Amino acid sequence: MDKTMRIKNAILIVLIGMLVITSSCSMNIDEEYVHQSNDSVTSNMKEEQNEENTVQSEDSIQDIAAAPSLGGISLGDTSEDVVANLGDSYSESTESDVSGFIGEDLAIWNYDNGITVSIGKTSGKVLRIVSSSPDFKTDLGIKVGDVADTVFKTYKPMFKEAVSRHSDETLVGWFIMKDGAVIIFDFDKSDDTLINSDITSDSEVEEIILSYWKYFD
Repeated sequence: MDKTMRIKNAILIVLIGMLVITSSCSMNIDEEYVHQSNDSVTSNMKEEQNEENTVQSEDSIQDIAAAPSLGGISLGDTSEDVVANLGDSYSESTESDVSGFIGEDLAIWNYDNGITVSIGKTSGKVLRIVSSSPDFKTDLGIKVGDVADTVFKTYKPMFKEAVSRHSDETLVGWFIMKDGAVIIFDFDKSDDTLINSDITSDSEVEEIILSYWKYFD
């Protein structure tokens, strides 16, 4: 009888041990599954957040590109818009469309503080804005006096540089924007040309022009 009891006790101990091992393995598997599930959820949340941030970033770029401006004035604005932003203290002259690129003569409003706005005589719309003063910024915050490194870091990630119609040469500092607009950063006014050459990272902007690409030969 004692021998039979010892055998039964031994079998019971073995069964209990196997049950403990099985339970432990099951818990480890469950914990690993939960951990993997949490990692998967976290990863999905991060991916969704990244996608949302990307969409928001693209929307922001589109919003900025939709209405480029200089001194608070955008192409297509009316004379009333100009007066509302810059005031009415300007001298006016006329520029004839001799080349025929524009399609109408221009009324040139020259402000003493360093900004000039050209308005179509027929359309009554702003067709060109020129700034030679650090008082007037673009919609992306660039102004006369800023260095080339700042300009290119701001505009190159968002806009393509224009390419000459004659030589297929990249026009450095000319950026094509939405609706056919072009913004030009001139780093040397003394050469009487808008073509930039020998620009270094610390070359300073001397003049900014916002107009339409089609007006440039």
